[in-house]
Amino acid sequence: MDVSRLNVDELFQNSIVWDAHCGMDPQVPIDVNSLERIRKAGFTYVSTNVGYDVLPWQETFPVIAGYRRFLSENTDKYTFVSSIADVLAAKRDGKLAVSMDIEGVSALNGTTDLVETYHRLGVRQISFVYNKDNAGGGGCHGENTGITHFGRAVIKEMNRVGMLVDGTHCSARMSIDMAEASSKPIVISHSNSRVLHDHPRNLWDEQAIACANTGGVIGITGIRLFLAKAGDNTSDVDLLVRNIDYYCELVGPQHVGIGTDFAEVTNALEIRFENAKDYWPPEHYSNASGLGFVDIEVFPKLTAALSARGYSNKDISGILGANFLRVAAMNWQ
Repeated sequence: MDVSRLNVDELFQNSIVWDAHCGMDPQVPIDVNSLERIRKAGFTYVSTNVGYDVLPWQETFPVIAGYRRFLSENTDKYTFVSSIADVLAAKRDGKLAVSMDIEGVSALNGTTDLVETYHRLGVRQISFVYNKDNAGGGGCHGENTGITHFGRAVIKEMNRVGMLVDGTHCSARMSIDMAEASSKPIVISHSNSRVLHDHPRNLWDEQAIACANTGGVIGITGIRLFLAKAGDNTSDVDLLVRNIDYYCELVGPQHVGIGTDFAEVTNALEIRFENAKDYWPPEHYSNASGLGFVDIEVFPKLTAALSARGYSNKDISGILGANFLRVAAMNWQ
């Protein structure tokens, strides 16, 4: 598609708008309201979280079942996707394409055999660690350990079956090791720059560069805690654009995308924060409400903001989603 002649509104409407990860709490019943807000905001595709290390690995399967049932019963609005062709068909039909991801290899219960099982159920992306060190390697709130033997075996299996390897929530050493271990481009689906805002969940430059060197993409994420210090009155759009600018300068616009991490704070999430402070150390996280989720409706405004800053239509379309689409096409099978 030639996007060069489109105006700002047409550019957003005609682009693949890809959310590499939304942060809806994996629970049953699923968070239908947040999913609908993502659809109404004009996104083409979203990867939704169905499990993470905070929960017992067995709880991943009921969440997957809940999404599969909901999507099968609401085909007028949503398409449950497993391939790039499915995403493109959803765009053509005006539906939201949905697939699933998992945050942390604890969901594998110590075996690579479950990688293919999850793939067959619709999981198309796994981030290896959720904040705290696990059997795959080091987390961003761990000891900066690297990838383990098991982690390497998982990457090999993910490359084989066709899943995106995600370096989000990892230690600096871990995400760099993952980039070196993968035979296909990796992603860091939802992380911001630690140079711009020094939070341990954010990325040092060498992590972003390692991802880009595989041909991969870094997704800018919309959580105020990871965008700015408390009390900073800079607008959400300007904070997001600041990170996009930074990464475009560092690794090139072809390696930058969006991973909103959007969710609505629920009682379940509040309770998890209270009961799992080893995953969310209190010195870095006050409570779930303190995360400061940027409303999903803010993200379409990036199109005009980037255009006003002189980005070409091609680069904007890439950042909106074509870059992640490209990398998914190189991984998914």
